[in-house]
Amino acid sequence: MHHIELILLALYFLVGPATWVFYNWGLSAGRRKMQLVTKPLHPIKVSPPPLVSILIPAKDEGERIRRCLESALAQDYPHVEVIAIDDRSSDSTGQVMDAVAAEHPNVRVLHITNPPEAGWTGKNSALHHGSQLAKGEWLLFVDSDVVIEKDAVTATMSVVLRKQFDLLSLLPRVENHSFWERTLIPLCGGAASTMYMIALSNKAESKSSFANGQFMLMSRHAYDTIGGHDSVRGYLCEDVAIARLIKNHGFRPRVSWGNDYASVRMYDSLGAIIRGWGRIYYAARFGRPWTILAALAFVIVCMFSCYPAMAWGIWRTLHPVAASGGFIGTWSAKLLGPEWLIVGGVHWTLMSIMVARIYRWSGTLGRSALLFPIAGPLLAYTLIYALKLCITKRIEWRGTAYSRKTHASSVQAKPVPVLPARAVESRV
Repeated sequence: MHHIELILLALYFLVGPATWVFYNWGLSAGRRKMQLVTKPLHPIKVSPPPLVSILIPAKDEGERIRRCLESALAQDYPHVEVIAIDDRSSDSTGQVMDAVAAEHPNVRVLHITNPPEAGWTGKNSALHHGSQLAKGEWLLFVDSDVVIEKDAVTATMSVVLRKQFDLLSLLPRVENHSFWERTLIPLCGGAASTMYMIALSNKAESKSSFANGQFMLMSRHAYDTIGGHDSVRGYLCEDVAIARLIKNHGFRPRVSWGNDYASVRMYDSLGAIIRGWGRIYYAARFGRPWTILAALAFVIVCMFSCYPAMAWGIWRTLHPVAASGGFIGTWSAKLLGPEWLIVGGVHWTLMSIMVARIYRWSGTLGRSALLFPIAGPLLAYTLIYALKLCITKRIEWRGTAYSRKTHASSVQAKPVPVLPARAVESRV
Protein backbone atom coordinates (compact mmCIF):
# COMPACT_ATOMS: atom_id res chain seq x y z
CA MET A 1 0.00 0.00 0.00
CA HIS A 2 2.84 2.36 0.84
CA HIS A 3 4.44 1.62 -2.53
CA ILE A 4 1.28 2.84 -4.30
CA GLU A 5 1.30 6.01 -2.21
CA LEU A 6 4.93 6.62 -3.12
CA ILE A 7 4.04 6.33 -6.81
CA LEU A 8 1.15 8.75 -6.32
CA LEU A 9 3.45 11.20 -4.55
CA ALA A 10 5.96 10.98 -7.41
CA LEU A 11 3.21 11.57 -9.97
CA TYR A 12 1.92 14.52 -7.97
CA PHE A 13 5.42 15.99 -7.89
CA LEU A 14 5.49 15.88 -11.70
CA VAL A 15 2.09 17.51 -12.24
CA GLY A 16 2.58 19.94 -9.33
CA PRO A 17 5.97 21.51 -8.50
CA ALA A 18 7.80 20.24 -11.60
CA THR A 19 5.10 21.55 -13.93
CA TRP A 20 5.24 24.99 -12.34
CA VAL A 21 9.02 25.17 -12.62
CA PHE A 22 8.68 24.52 -16.36
CA TYR A 23 5.68 26.86 -16.67
CA ASN A 24 7.54 29.65 -14.86
CA TRP A 25 10.54 29.27 -17.15
CA GLY A 26 8.48 29.07 -20.33
CA LEU A 27 6.23 32.03 -19.59
CA SER A 28 9.13 34.23 -18.47
CA ALA A 29 11.15 33.38 -21.58
CA GLY A 30 8.13 34.04 -23.75
CA ARG A 31 7.54 37.41 -22.14
CA ARG A 32 11.09 38.48 -22.92
CA LYS A 33 10.51 37.66 -26.59
CA MET A 34 7.47 39.94 -26.56
CA GLN A 35 9.29 43.06 -25.36
CA LEU A 36 9.49 44.58 -28.82
CA VAL A 37 8.35 48.16 -28.19
CA THR A 38 10.70 49.67 -25.63
CA LYS A 39 11.94 53.07 -24.60
CA PRO A 40 13.86 55.13 -25.56
CA LEU A 41 12.25 55.06 -28.98
CA HIS A 42 14.31 54.78 -32.13
CA PRO A 43 13.81 57.75 -34.47
CA ILE A 44 11.81 57.21 -37.65
CA LYS A 45 14.23 57.85 -40.51
CA VAL A 46 11.68 57.78 -43.33
CA SER A 47 10.83 61.27 -44.53
CA PRO A 48 8.02 62.02 -44.81
CA PRO A 49 6.73 59.27 -42.51
CA PRO A 50 4.02 57.03 -43.98
CA LEU A 51 0.40 58.00 -43.48
CA VAL A 52 -1.29 55.90 -40.78
CA SER A 53 -5.07 55.43 -40.91
CA ILE A 54 -6.54 54.73 -37.46
CA LEU A 55 -9.82 52.82 -37.79
CA ILE A 56 -12.11 52.77 -34.75
CA PRO A 57 -15.39 50.81 -34.96
CA ALA A 58 -17.96 51.40 -32.23
CA LYS A 59 -21.42 50.22 -31.34
CA ASP A 60 -23.43 51.79 -28.52
CA GLU A 61 -20.43 53.29 -26.75
CA GLY A 62 -22.12 56.61 -25.95
CA GLU A 63 -19.80 59.22 -24.49
CA ARG A 64 -17.08 56.61 -23.88
CA ILE A 65 -16.08 56.73 -27.53
CA ARG A 66 -14.93 60.32 -27.10
CA ARG A 67 -11.99 59.30 -24.90
CA CYS A 68 -10.78 56.78 -27.51
CA LEU A 69 -11.11 59.26 -30.37
CA GLU A 70 -9.36 62.04 -28.47
CA SER A 71 -6.46 59.75 -27.64
CA ALA A 72 -6.09 58.89 -31.34
CA LEU A 73 -6.13 62.57 -32.26
CA ALA A 74 -3.52 63.43 -29.62
CA GLN A 75 -0.81 61.34 -31.30
CA ASP A 76 2.60 62.97 -31.70
CA TYR A 77 3.08 61.06 -34.98
CA PRO A 78 2.92 63.72 -37.69
CA HIS A 79 0.90 61.90 -40.38
CA VAL A 80 -2.37 60.41 -39.09
CA GLU A 81 -5.97 60.23 -40.21
CA VAL A 82 -8.81 58.86 -38.07
CA ILE A 83 -11.80 56.95 -39.44
CA ALA A 84 -14.57 56.49 -36.88
CA ILE A 85 -17.18 53.87 -37.80
CA ASP A 86 -20.59 54.02 -36.15
CA ASP A 87 -21.90 50.46 -36.47
CA ARG A 88 -25.70 50.60 -36.03
CA SER A 89 -25.55 52.40 -32.69
CA SER A 90 -28.86 53.14 -31.02
CA ASP A 91 -27.43 55.70 -28.59
CA SER A 92 -25.37 58.89 -28.93
CA THR A 93 -22.25 57.21 -30.36
CA GLY A 94 -22.78 58.61 -33.84
CA GLN A 95 -23.49 62.13 -32.55
CA VAL A 96 -20.32 62.08 -30.45
CA MET A 97 -18.30 61.01 -33.48
CA ASP A 98 -19.80 63.80 -35.57
CA ALA A 99 -19.09 66.35 -32.84
CA VAL A 100 -15.44 65.30 -32.68
CA ALA A 101 -15.16 65.35 -36.48
CA ALA A 102 -16.56 68.89 -36.55
CA GLU A 103 -13.52 70.02 -34.55
CA HIS A 104 -10.89 67.94 -36.33
CA PRO A 105 -10.60 67.94 -40.14
CA ASN A 106 -8.54 64.71 -40.17
CA VAL A 107 -11.48 62.72 -38.77
CA ARG A 108 -14.02 61.03 -41.02
CA VAL A 109 -17.15 59.35 -39.71
CA LEU A 110 -18.85 56.43 -41.39
CA HIS A 111 -22.40 55.64 -40.26
CA ILE A 112 -23.62 52.09 -40.90
CA THR A 113 -27.34 51.69 -40.29
CA ASN A 114 -28.28 48.19 -41.46
CA PRO A 115 -27.19 44.75 -40.19
CA PRO A 116 -24.21 43.12 -41.91
CA GLU A 117 -24.61 40.92 -44.96
CA ALA A 118 -25.14 37.19 -44.46
CA GLY A 119 -21.94 35.49 -43.32
CA TRP A 120 -20.41 38.67 -41.88
CA THR A 121 -19.93 39.70 -38.27
CA GLY A 122 -20.75 43.28 -37.45
CA LYS A 123 -17.21 44.34 -36.58
CA ASN A 124 -15.68 42.78 -39.68
CA SER A 125 -18.26 44.41 -41.91
CA ALA A 126 -17.67 47.79 -40.26
CA LEU A 127 -13.89 47.55 -40.63
CA HIS A 128 -14.24 46.35 -44.21
CA HIS A 129 -16.19 49.48 -45.09
CA GLY A 130 -13.85 51.69 -43.10
CA SER A 131 -10.78 50.27 -44.80
CA GLN A 132 -12.19 51.33 -48.18
CA LEU A 133 -12.03 54.94 -47.02
CA ALA A 134 -8.54 54.67 -45.53
CA LYS A 135 -5.75 56.35 -47.48
CA GLY A 136 -2.87 55.26 -45.26
CA GLU A 137 0.05 53.04 -46.18
CA TRP A 138 -0.46 51.56 -42.70
CA LEU A 139 -3.73 50.67 -41.00
CA LEU A 140 -4.12 50.77 -37.24
CA PHE A 141 -7.22 49.00 -35.93
CA VAL A 142 -8.17 50.16 -32.43
CA ASP A 143 -11.15 48.96 -30.40
CA SER A 144 -13.49 51.63 -29.10
CA ASP A 145 -12.77 50.84 -25.42
CA VAL A 146 -9.02 51.36 -25.84
CA VAL A 147 -7.14 54.54 -24.96
CA ILE A 148 -3.76 54.95 -26.67
CA GLU A 149 -0.91 57.07 -25.33
CA LYS A 150 0.29 60.01 -27.40
CA ASP A 151 3.44 58.19 -28.55
CA ALA A 152 1.75 54.87 -29.39
CA VAL A 153 1.76 55.32 -33.17
CA THR A 154 5.30 56.73 -33.19
CA ALA A 155 6.57 53.84 -31.05
CA THR A 156 4.96 51.07 -33.10
CA MET A 157 5.75 52.63 -36.47
CA SER A 158 9.37 52.98 -35.35
CA VAL A 159 9.48 49.23 -34.71
CA VAL A 160 7.73 48.02 -37.86
CA LEU A 161 9.78 50.27 -40.15
CA ARG A 162 13.09 49.44 -38.50
CA LYS A 163 12.51 45.68 -38.21
CA GLN A 164 10.38 45.33 -41.35
CA PHE A 165 7.40 43.75 -39.65
CA ASP A 166 4.13 43.58 -41.57
CA LEU A 167 1.89 43.41 -38.52
CA LEU A 168 2.48 44.52 -34.95
CA SER A 169 -0.18 43.95 -32.32
CA LEU A 170 0.01 45.27 -28.76
CA LEU A 171 -1.38 43.76 -25.57
CA PRO A 172 -2.61 46.86 -23.72
CA ARG A 173 -2.51 47.52 -20.02
CA VAL A 174 -5.78 46.32 -18.46
CA GLU A 175 -7.61 48.80 -16.26
CA ASN A 176 -9.16 46.93 -13.36
CA HIS A 177 -11.30 49.11 -11.13
CA SER A 178 -13.47 46.64 -9.23
CA PHE A 179 -12.70 43.68 -6.98
CA TRP A 180 -13.82 41.14 -9.56
CA GLU A 181 -11.80 42.80 -12.34
CA ARG A 182 -8.62 42.78 -10.24
CA THR A 183 -9.23 39.21 -9.10
CA LEU A 184 -10.25 37.42 -12.29
CA ILE A 185 -9.22 39.32 -15.44
CA PRO A 186 -5.41 38.97 -15.03
CA LEU A 187 -5.85 35.23 -14.48
CA CYS A 188 -8.06 34.94 -17.58
CA GLY A 189 -5.46 36.83 -19.60
CA GLY A 190 -2.67 34.58 -18.34
CA ALA A 191 -4.71 31.53 -19.27
CA ALA A 192 -5.24 32.88 -22.79
CA SER A 193 -1.51 33.56 -23.20
CA THR A 194 -0.79 29.95 -22.29
CA MET A 195 -3.63 28.35 -24.24
CA TYR A 196 -2.76 30.07 -27.49
CA MET A 197 1.03 30.07 -27.00
CA ILE A 198 1.18 33.78 -27.80
CA ALA A 199 4.94 34.08 -27.36
CA LEU A 200 5.58 31.34 -29.94
CA SER A 201 3.70 33.35 -32.55
CA ASN A 202 6.74 35.66 -32.79
CA LYS A 203 8.85 32.80 -34.14
CA ALA A 204 8.83 32.58 -37.92
CA GLU A 205 9.22 28.80 -37.84
CA SER A 206 6.27 28.34 -35.44
CA LYS A 207 2.79 27.63 -36.74
CA SER A 208 1.32 29.54 -33.81
CA SER A 209 -0.29 32.85 -34.81
CA PHE A 210 -1.83 35.52 -32.65
CA ALA A 211 -2.90 39.15 -32.82
CA ASN A 212 -4.99 41.35 -30.55
CA GLY A 213 -7.65 43.39 -32.32
CA GLN A 214 -7.61 45.99 -29.56
CA PHE A 215 -4.44 47.41 -31.15
CA MET A 216 -3.36 45.98 -34.48
CA LEU A 217 -1.04 47.86 -36.85
CA MET A 218 -0.46 46.36 -40.28
CA SER A 219 0.78 47.45 -43.67
CA ARG A 220 -1.81 48.16 -46.32
CA HIS A 221 0.09 45.89 -48.69
CA ALA A 222 -0.19 42.90 -46.36
CA TYR A 223 -3.83 43.71 -45.58
CA ASP A 224 -4.80 43.84 -49.26
CA THR A 225 -2.75 40.74 -50.10
CA ILE A 226 -4.63 38.53 -47.64
CA GLY A 227 -7.97 39.95 -48.77
CA GLY A 228 -8.56 42.27 -45.83
CA HIS A 229 -11.53 41.66 -43.57
CA ASP A 230 -13.34 40.05 -46.46
CA SER A 231 -11.13 36.98 -45.91
CA VAL A 232 -12.19 36.67 -42.24
CA ARG A 233 -15.71 38.04 -42.51
CA GLY A 234 -17.35 35.27 -40.48
CA TYR A 235 -14.84 35.06 -37.62
CA LEU A 236 -15.59 36.47 -34.19
CA CYS A 237 -11.86 36.50 -33.35
CA GLU A 238 -10.88 38.03 -36.66
CA ASP A 239 -7.58 39.26 -35.22
CA VAL A 240 -6.24 35.74 -34.69
CA ALA A 241 -7.49 34.69 -38.13
CA ILE A 242 -5.77 37.69 -39.75
CA ALA A 243 -2.49 36.88 -37.97
CA ARG A 244 -2.69 33.32 -39.28
CA LEU A 245 -3.29 34.52 -42.84
CA ILE A 246 -0.47 37.06 -42.56
CA LYS A 247 1.99 34.36 -41.50
CA ASN A 248 0.73 31.86 -44.07
CA HIS A 249 1.33 34.40 -46.81
CA GLY A 250 4.97 34.77 -45.80
CA PHE A 251 4.61 38.11 -44.03
CA ARG A 252 6.07 38.89 -40.59
CA PRO A 253 3.48 39.36 -37.80
CA ARG A 254 4.55 40.13 -34.23
CA VAL A 255 2.92 40.58 -30.82
CA SER A 256 4.34 42.82 -28.11
CA TRP A 257 3.47 43.93 -24.63
CA GLY A 258 2.03 47.42 -24.79
CA ASN A 259 1.49 48.44 -21.16
CA ASP A 260 3.17 51.80 -21.75
CA TYR A 261 1.29 52.60 -24.94
CA ALA A 262 -2.36 51.59 -24.56
CA SER A 263 -4.92 50.73 -21.90
CA VAL A 264 -8.33 49.13 -21.91
CA ARG A 265 -11.12 48.40 -19.47
CA MET A 266 -12.65 45.23 -20.81
CA TYR A 267 -15.52 44.33 -18.45
CA ASP A 268 -16.97 45.94 -15.34
CA SER A 269 -18.93 43.13 -13.64
CA LEU A 270 -18.39 39.47 -12.72
CA GLY A 271 -21.03 38.25 -15.16
CA ALA A 272 -19.57 40.32 -17.99
CA ILE A 273 -16.08 38.99 -17.25
CA ILE A 274 -17.20 35.35 -17.39
CA ARG A 275 -19.30 35.82 -20.52
CA GLY A 276 -16.70 37.98 -22.24
CA TRP A 277 -13.70 35.74 -21.63
CA GLY A 278 -15.80 32.65 -22.33
CA ARG A 279 -16.62 34.10 -25.75
CA ILE A 280 -12.95 34.88 -26.35
CA TYR A 281 -11.84 31.34 -25.49
CA TYR A 282 -14.58 29.93 -27.71
CA ALA A 283 -14.02 32.23 -30.68
CA ALA A 284 -10.21 32.14 -30.63
CA ARG A 285 -10.36 28.37 -31.16
CA PHE A 286 -13.15 28.70 -33.77
CA GLY A 287 -15.53 26.72 -31.58
CA ARG A 288 -13.23 23.71 -31.14
CA PRO A 289 -13.10 22.51 -27.51
CA TRP A 290 -9.75 20.71 -27.23
CA THR A 291 -7.57 23.60 -26.10
CA ILE A 292 -10.25 24.69 -23.65
CA LEU A 293 -10.49 21.15 -22.26
CA ALA A 294 -6.71 21.05 -21.85
CA ALA A 295 -6.77 24.39 -20.01
CA LEU A 296 -9.53 23.15 -17.70
CA ALA A 297 -7.55 19.97 -16.98
CA PHE A 298 -4.48 22.09 -16.18
CA VAL A 299 -6.46 24.22 -13.72
CA ILE A 300 -7.91 21.17 -11.95
CA VAL A 301 -4.83 18.93 -11.94
CA CYS A 302 -1.91 21.33 -11.84
CA MET A 303 -3.44 24.12 -9.77
CA PHE A 304 -6.19 22.85 -7.49
CA SER A 305 -4.30 19.68 -6.59
CA CYS A 306 -2.03 21.48 -4.10
CA TYR A 307 -4.90 21.89 -1.64
CA PRO A 308 -5.94 18.22 -1.29
CA ALA A 309 -2.23 17.26 -1.29
CA MET A 310 -1.51 19.49 1.71
CA ALA A 311 -4.71 18.37 3.43
CA TRP A 312 -3.71 14.73 2.93
CA GLY A 313 -0.25 15.50 4.27
CA ILE A 314 -1.74 16.97 7.44
CA TRP A 315 -4.03 13.98 7.89
CA ARG A 316 -1.20 11.48 7.29
CA THR A 317 1.04 13.32 9.73
CA LEU A 318 -1.61 13.24 12.42
CA HIS A 319 -2.60 9.63 11.65
CA PRO A 320 0.54 7.61 10.86
CA VAL A 321 -0.16 4.04 9.80
CA ALA A 322 1.62 0.93 11.00
CA ALA A 323 4.76 -0.06 9.11
CA SER A 324 4.28 -2.84 6.59
CA GLY A 325 7.77 -4.22 7.08
CA GLY A 326 11.06 -3.60 5.33
CA PHE A 327 12.96 -0.38 5.00
CA ILE A 328 10.66 1.24 2.44
CA GLY A 329 7.51 0.29 4.31
CA THR A 330 8.81 1.64 7.63
CA TRP A 331 10.19 4.82 6.05
CA SER A 332 7.03 5.60 4.07
CA ALA A 333 4.78 4.93 7.07
CA LYS A 334 6.68 7.49 9.14
CA LEU A 335 7.55 10.16 6.57
CA LEU A 336 4.89 10.25 3.84
CA GLY A 337 2.73 12.68 5.80
CA PRO A 338 5.44 15.39 6.06
CA GLU A 339 6.54 14.69 2.48
CA TRP A 340 3.05 15.29 1.13
CA LEU A 341 3.02 18.52 3.11
CA ILE A 342 6.43 19.58 1.81
CA VAL A 343 5.68 18.79 -1.84
CA GLY A 344 2.25 20.40 -1.58
CA GLY A 345 3.75 23.48 0.06
CA VAL A 346 6.42 23.78 -2.63
CA HIS A 347 3.69 23.39 -5.27
CA TRP A 348 1.57 26.15 -3.69
CA THR A 349 4.58 28.45 -3.35
CA LEU A 350 5.76 28.04 -6.94
CA MET A 351 2.23 28.45 -8.25
CA SER A 352 1.60 31.56 -6.12
CA ILE A 353 4.87 33.16 -7.27
CA MET A 354 3.99 32.61 -10.93
CA VAL A 355 0.38 33.74 -10.52
CA ALA A 356 1.60 36.84 -8.68
CA ARG A 357 3.87 37.63 -11.64
CA ILE A 358 0.91 37.31 -13.99
CA TYR A 359 -1.03 39.79 -11.86
CA ARG A 360 1.90 42.22 -11.78
CA TRP A 361 2.41 41.94 -15.53
CA SER A 362 -1.19 43.07 -16.00
CA GLY A 363 -0.67 46.07 -13.70
CA THR A 364 -2.39 44.52 -10.67
CA LEU A 365 -0.84 44.02 -7.23
CA GLY A 366 0.93 40.67 -6.96
CA ARG A 367 -0.68 39.91 -3.62
CA SER A 368 -3.93 39.39 -5.51
CA ALA A 369 -2.54 35.89 -6.15
CA LEU A 370 -3.57 35.06 -2.58
CA LEU A 371 -7.16 35.24 -3.82
CA PHE A 372 -6.64 32.21 -6.06
CA PRO A 373 -9.03 30.09 -3.94
CA ILE A 374 -11.70 32.50 -5.23
CA ALA A 375 -10.31 33.29 -8.68
CA GLY A 376 -9.36 29.70 -9.56
CA PRO A 377 -12.88 28.25 -9.41
CA LEU A 378 -14.17 31.28 -11.33
CA LEU A 379 -11.56 30.68 -14.03
CA ALA A 380 -12.64 27.04 -14.22
CA TYR A 381 -16.28 28.15 -14.51
CA THR A 382 -15.34 30.55 -17.32
CA LEU A 383 -13.68 27.68 -19.20
CA ILE A 384 -16.78 25.52 -18.63
CA TYR A 385 -18.90 28.37 -20.01
CA ALA A 386 -16.66 28.41 -23.11
CA LEU A 387 -17.18 24.65 -23.48
CA LYS A 388 -20.93 25.23 -23.30
CA LEU A 389 -20.60 27.65 -26.22
CA CYS A 390 -18.69 24.96 -28.12
CA ILE A 391 -21.67 22.64 -27.62
CA THR A 392 -24.48 25.09 -28.39
CA LYS A 393 -22.45 26.84 -31.12
CA ARG A 394 -24.45 29.99 -30.50
CA ILE A 395 -23.09 33.24 -29.16
CA GLU A 396 -24.23 36.82 -28.67
CA TRP A 397 -21.72 39.56 -29.30
CA ARG A 398 -22.43 43.28 -29.16
CA GLY A 399 -26.17 42.73 -29.34
CA THR A 400 -26.01 40.41 -32.37
CA ALA A 401 -26.54 36.64 -32.22
CA TYR A 402 -24.15 34.40 -34.18
CA SER A 403 -23.91 30.67 -34.73
CA ARG A 404 -21.09 28.39 -35.83
CA LYS A 405 -22.63 28.54 -39.30
CA THR A 406 -21.31 32.07 -39.55
CA HIS A 407 -17.77 30.70 -39.92
CA ALA A 408 -18.82 28.24 -42.61
CA SER A 409 -20.90 30.74 -44.55
CA SER A 410 -18.02 33.21 -44.55
CA VAL A 411 -16.40 31.07 -47.23
CA GLN A 412 -19.35 31.18 -49.62
CA ALA A 413 -20.79 34.62 -48.85
CA LYS A 414 -20.47 37.26 -51.52
CA PRO A 415 -18.16 40.17 -50.72
CA VAL A 416 -19.92 43.24 -49.37
CA PRO A 417 -19.91 46.12 -51.85
CA VAL A 418 -17.43 48.85 -51.06
CA LEU A 419 -19.99 51.44 -49.97
CA PRO A 420 -23.55 50.10 -49.94
CA ALA A 421 -26.52 52.39 -49.70
CA ARG A 422 -26.95 51.72 -46.00
CA ALA A 423 -23.49 53.11 -45.18
CA VAL A 424 -23.41 56.87 -45.02
CA GLU A 425 -20.14 58.79 -44.69
CA SER A 426 -20.21 62.12 -42.91
CA ARG A 427 -17.54 64.74 -42.74
CA VAL A 428 -18.78 67.44 -40.45
